[in-house]
Amino acid sequence: MIRTDSIKRALIRFLPLTPGIFLAVLIPRYWVNLPQYDEWDSVTFFEHLSHGTLTAGLLFKQANEYRQFFPNVIVVALGWVTHWDVRYDMVVIFIAACLIAMNIRRLAAGTIEADPIKFSIVVLFGNLIIFSPTQYENWLQAQQLVYYLPILCVTAGILIARSQLATFTKFIICGALSTISMFSSANGVVCWVTVLPVLLCFEWPRNAHLVRWLTGGWLAALALNLALYLYHYQKPWWSPSPLSGFYHPVQAAIYFLGFVGAPFGLERARLSIIAGTILFASFVCVWIYFLRHRSDRALKARAIGWLMIGSYSVLTAAMTTIGRVGMGAGQSQSPRYIGFSAYLVVSLIFLVNIIAGDMSQRRGHTSPRKFHRLNWAVVIVLVLYQPFMLSLSFRKMEMWQTRLQQAKASILLINVLQDTLLTKILYPNLPYLAEKSNALDSLGFLRPSLIRTNHLKEFSINDFDPKSCGSLGSGGLAGNQYTALGWATLPGEHRMPDAIILAYDTGDGDEIAFALTHPARIAGAGNSEIGSWQLRFSSEQLPRAPVTITAWAFSADTGKARRMNGALKMITGEQNLVTDPQ
Repeated sequence: MIRTDSIKRALIRFLPLTPGIFLAVLIPRYWVNLPQYDEWDSVTFFEHLSHGTLTAGLLFKQANEYRQFFPNVIVVALGWVTHWDVRYDMVVIFIAACLIAMNIRRLAAGTIEADPIKFSIVVLFGNLIIFSPTQYENWLQAQQLVYYLPILCVTAGILIARSQLATFTKFIICGALSTISMFSSANGVVCWVTVLPVLLCFEWPRNAHLVRWLTGGWLAALALNLALYLYHYQKPWWSPSPLSGFYHPVQAAIYFLGFVGAPFGLERARLSIIAGTILFASFVCVWIYFLRHRSDRALKARAIGWLMIGSYSVLTAAMTTIGRVGMGAGQSQSPRYIGFSAYLVVSLIFLVNIIAGDMSQRRGHTSPRKFHRLNWAVVIVLVLYQPFMLSLSFRKMEMWQTRLQQAKASILLINVLQDTLLTKILYPNLPYLAEKSNALDSLGFLRPSLIRTNHLKEFSINDFDPKSCGSLGSGGLAGNQYTALGWATLPGEHRMPDAIILAYDTGDGDEIAFALTHPARIAGAGNSEIGSWQLRFSSEQLPRAPVTITAWAFSADTGKARRMNGALKMITGEQNLVTDPQ
């Protein structure tokens, strides 16, 4: 009996941890050590740091609409120690999510009246949202710490406000957290707005006179933060007008609801709008119930923190709608925004439990062991959604990894063969990418190093039979455009190559790289990770002499190329292609 009770207690404690443990296993499966998007701007910090010229002003400098001073400090400090292996930044993001989950659990422990099993289930469903793989863009991008610091500050501030610390101490700590939030993300100001009501709820009855003065100081600190944030602020040239929603209210409403419902939208705008309508309506109903019973101090103390967490998501959705509605409703479905909107769902999970219990008590039912029908509705929806969420997440994370592996191959070859697709995957300016890639390489922060020669013998290996690496065939000739095609794999790494390189040899045994493409995974190939490829090139890319064309499978992990089976012999300008009989 004792052993059974011990197992039961262990399961109750372990169950809420499973979503975090699952994500901790999943992230290393798909991460790629490569900067993405705005992360390339951070290379400038390391350049200045290496020259001893990095200043607080540079770290404070506006990036898009952000003043992300504190995330910049973390990135630079961690990057200098790790030679900017961005996977460590992803670990920090995961740790931030764990701290948020810990704060949520501590808040639940002080507000949820339930037996251990019921409490464990409620916390489990909260963690399913917090650690949902549908936020894959946030888990697999190093810069996304800016999406988690504000809500970490909000949840920590709410716990501080509920603590037994002195009133003055609470305001000082919460003001510091709000400042960190303010200078971490564009929505950081929401921390100032959502933490103050919790402070007032718990401190006004204790010392109204002091709280009145401290609230004045709070508002003054907020004004100072806003002035500092807006100092020399410039609206990004690409950002839509903030008045777009005013002129197009229907589009604004659609964007807002799509943003709010994204955690259940499965990246489909219509489904997100439906889910957003239900979630927002539910949150409004919760507020109405709360306001109707605002004289109930016990209910107010239990609910106010969760109401502010939900308000954090709603206010962030409103801010994002103002700034982004001009980009179209589809933009609201970006998976990274779930890092903001998820906390409305989290708050509702706990608010439904609180209100369901309060309704039962008002009707004379006091048993905390039974789930109210509202609780069961939440449980059923979350359980039914999980297979769809996981299926979407696995597929998207695999696509994300493949795309980044191929982008990394193109970065390693950027001095030899420039790939214009990088402007759609990593950064819109190819010369800037080349400049910063070389800067990273000179700092020793790019692993493996850049390829600096188009001679294949300098970065190729022959550790496998060419027949096991793939094949090269002819796709025909149209005008001066030749087509080469085939299949490819990396037998040593048990996956398809990250890039296919074509090289020509004029007869001296020196293969010169001249064209680049990326393979596509062959459906139904099983675990063999075989990719098919096709590449068109023109006669202008070849010398006017008899040449032999060969294909090479390139790995971004090793920076090495392997020869594939087959060759094409041709003379530029002639209308024939002869396949090597080997």
